[in-house]
Amino acid sequence: MATVEFFDRTMMETMALLAESRRYLIDRAESETKSRPVEHGLVSSMETMRLVARLTQVLAWLLTHRAVHVGEMTLWEATRPERRLGGHTLCNKDISDEDPDLPDELRRLLQRSLSLYQRVSRLDIQAARAAEMEPQGRVSGERPKLH
Repeated sequence: MATVEFFDRTMMETMALLAESRRYLIDRAESETKSRPVEHGLVSSMETMRLVARLTQVLAWLLTHRAVHVGEMTLWEATRPERRLGGHTLCNKDISDEDPDLPDELRRLLQRSLSLYQRVSRLDIQAARAAEMEPQGRVSGERPKLH
């Protein structure tokens, strides 16, 4: 069963990656993009948006499921389509290995964010399966189990 501590650790990992990404975007992204042809700058910009989308989706999912674990929301409520992990088409795509012109630091951030997104995606599927087996009217104080 995933615990509150698991969500806290994963949230800390997400927030650290978000802060690292922010530092990269503020400190280096623009200068690295200026020295490259326009096409490469556009690819870097699109990949930067993918990075931010992944982290945003993961953070929203973690906050939702932490609420489940502390009894503020039921698992059934948390697994409604509008609260599930979103952005699969955008977030699961990985071109970081295909484009040799991506800056190395951006490539590393993209790879780490993809790994994090895919781990949470597996948890999202497990949570949805667990919710299907639970009655919709579960009392919010009862803790559902994620396997």
